[in-house]
Amino acid sequence: MSRRFITILVNLILTALFVPISWISYTEISKLVGLKPQPVEVVGTGSMYPSLYWDEESGGPEKSNSDGVLEYRSSPRMYSYFKGITLAGTTYLKSEIGIGDMVAFSSQKTREILEKEDKNPNLGFIKRVIGKSGDEIELRDGYVLRNGKVIEEPYISSPRSTYAGSNLAECTKITVPNNSYFVLGDNRKVSSDSRYELSFVKDEDIKYYLPLAKQGIYHSLWRNTDRDAELSGTPTLNASEFYQKLTNLKRNQKLEVSSRARGSALLKNESTSYKLESALRDVGYTNIVTGEFVMFGHYTADELWAALQSNFETKAQLSNPDYDHIGVSSVISDVSGCPTQVIVGHLGGYIPATYDSSMKESWEGARANLAEVIPSWEKAVGVTGVDQEKLNELLSLLKTKQTLVDEVLSVINKREWMSEDLEARLKQDKVNSDRISQLAKELSGE
Repeated sequence: MSRRFITILVNLILTALFVPISWISYTEISKLVGLKPQPVEVVGTGSMYPSLYWDEESGGPEKSNSDGVLEYRSSPRMYSYFKGITLAGTTYLKSEIGIGDMVAFSSQKTREILEKEDKNPNLGFIKRVIGKSGDEIELRDGYVLRNGKVIEEPYISSPRSTYAGSNLAECTKITVPNNSYFVLGDNRKVSSDSRYELSFVKDEDIKYYLPLAKQGIYHSLWRNTDRDAELSGTPTLNASEFYQKLTNLKRNQKLEVSSRARGSALLKNESTSYKLESALRDVGYTNIVTGEFVMFGHYTADELWAALQSNFETKAQLSNPDYDHIGVSSVISDVSGCPTQVIVGHLGGYIPATYDSSMKESWEGARANLAEVIPSWEKAVGVTGVDQEKLNELLSLLKTKQTLVDEVLSVINKREWMSEDLEARLKQDKVNSDRISQLAKELSGE
């Protein structure tokens, strides 16, 4: 059926319905019934990258005002989704939406989401149709399965990058309801789509669409999918690439081992009692401050970095100057028959100790006192009438205390932390002090 014939038919139908059309141009009619594309404004969050542009202000690689971002990427030309004309119970000229089509839609749900993100709530979303009414959708090992088969997706930003969301758990099948669609963004790691609170998109909410067959202008931006299947069951993270993004943290092998052990424990039981402290103790890593981040899902180095930077807590964690070391590991395993990957990062760092002046003065006073007391007791060595056994014990305890005082003052002056060994010796010194007082009293009475 030719475009001209459809236009004539539309005019005849409108005339029959007594609708004045004399002022409607051919171009406007074509746009109205979905025969001629028109530019559709994009929010610019990067969810449809690489086909549509991803502004650097939203975490993407492109500048919206650069010459390199062509109009078809910032304002895609899409067709009006014409719902058709119904006569005598039969609908004519209704547009048909297919798998792989881009769709632009708006609803109360999109307005709520955009308002939360402080964006224009009237713009709506642009996503890609992955499932239609009756289709069964499943997300497994980073891939999308429709009706039990992995679908080929050359348009997505990176292969094997689709993970579960709040509305669709990993390895869980969900059926698309009547008059609805399951949609995903091409840039899966940053897209708010049917996996989350958006859920299914109703047919009535769709305003524009761009058939997959008419997306040839974007093909040069898409990927080659020939080797996508080879990634199945393998970790997606290249830790070395991730470490290169860190400027204030050094790679630590012990932390890599501890993070791997922690990841294995989490995959067996997310509520595992094997915590950060246990993992660090097992590998013999000690430091003043330690921390951990845990990410479930399939991430490349770039995607993991972007995800960590988009979260306030993990962003602050990675930029915290108190941390010096980091170890990151990705662990993948079947959990109840579902391939699951977790990425764990362990951090450690040193903060100089702070001691108040009164504490330092107290220990300096103790050192000065010992410097006077020890020589005075040493004069009694070999003196008749003085219990030399008790005197030797007293001098030994005093010199032990003197050594301890010197070590404590050294730690304080260097702003070091007291070791477990030093803490234990300080506790013993309290016992020794009582013995020193007892011996001094007994010797003085002789």
